[in-house]
Amino acid sequence: MRNIIHKRNSTKPERIFAELLKTNHIPFKHRVKIANYEIDFLIGKYAVEINGHPQNTKKNEDLAKLKYIPIHFHNSEINSKLNVNKLSLRS
Repeated sequence: MRNIIHKRNSTKPERIFAELLKTNHIPFKHRVKIANYEIDFLIGKYAVEINGHPQNTKKNEDLAKLKYIPIHFHNSEINSKLNVNKLSLRS
């Protein structure tokens, strides 16, 4: 699956994270709608959010009810490729 993430519809941390996923051949979807919520990345059942604000607990609960696993990264955690390489989503 080819995911093209453009600068105009993504943040820099999202583009860095997408590059990490592509480099490691991890299939993902970007900007997916689930139960009236937009998810930054969907990796299997992992609903990954990358943002600079507090987590939305209602969103997390709703996603969990649908059997998704919410994962949150703050923008500052993904501020360089070096830091992103410390993150692991593989089981």
